[in-house]
Amino acid sequence: MTIRRMLTAATAAAIVFAGFATGAAADWRDRYQTLKLGCVTTESQGATLTRFKPLAAYLEKKLGVSVEVFTASDYAGIVQALSGGHIQLGRLGPASYAAGYLDSNGGIEPLVMNVEPDGGKGYHSILIVNAESPYKSLADLKGKTLAWADPNSTSGFLVPSVALRDEGVDPQNFFGRTIFAGGHEPGVIGVLKKNFDAAFTWTSPGHKAGQLRLMMDRNMMKLDDIRIIWTSPLIPNPLWSVPTDMPGELKQSLTTIFLDLARDDMKIAEAAAQGQTSGFIPVDHAMYKTIVQVAEEKRASRRKR
Repeated sequence: MTIRRMLTAATAAAIVFAGFATGAAADWRDRYQTLKLGCVTTESQGATLTRFKPLAAYLEKKLGVSVEVFTASDYAGIVQALSGGHIQLGRLGPASYAAGYLDSNGGIEPLVMNVEPDGGKGYHSILIVNAESPYKSLADLKGKTLAWADPNSTSGFLVPSVALRDEGVDPQNFFGRTIFAGGHEPGVIGVLKKNFDAAFTWTSPGHKAGQLRLMMDRNMMKLDDIRIIWTSPLIPNPLWSVPTDMPGELKQSLTTIFLDLARDDMKIAEAAAQGQTSGFIPVDHAMYKTIVQVAEEKRASRRKR
């Protein structure tokens, strides 16, 4: 099955929410006197903290316990912290969730995902070049420099690397040089500064959310500064994930808080969604099962080499 068919099946899957079991008799606050939420510094660390501290304060007020923001320079840091129990709530892309799910043997699970203003539940991996460059198609990039975002990024590595092979393009042989930029923002900046010929990043339909939206909102770029020359099939939106062994009462409380967030404070909801949103909906593993399968197959392929 091609990546396009697998992703189409995943995004078309029904989103099931069966409710959470009640917690044990002991209050969950006895176990978690401080909760930590984790997010990747897709911007600078300072900008990431500024973006998520209001969410932490909101959760603190609603839950009645201290809530801290944990940042990591890459997705692996959040995955390891979440699956290792060092944080209790993490914002992950689908590939990062897949990595954490596989590494922890199912020790983490989805909680909620954000929904676009028009009701959309997905985004795209895109290949961008500088608008001033002569490159108009993927074929024009043969022998050029490509920047991946992060090895645990859905849109910045996993999906495009598989999708390109589905289209008969082996990235290692097709491009003259491939590097990991260290995140989405460095990759986009590298294209803007012409340090890279092309880079993979992510955006939602209409650019309501995603790396381009984040950087446009901070006046770091304009949409006509870049040219999009390849777009992936729709990928399920990023999610907030929790450890599987989290008390049911706390899972239910967190879910309710996220479901009410857009109505209570849209600014915080947009920070949590990293873009414009109509709110959050509960999700389960089935929504991301295809991405997990792709990640598992990619791992198996690497082991065979």
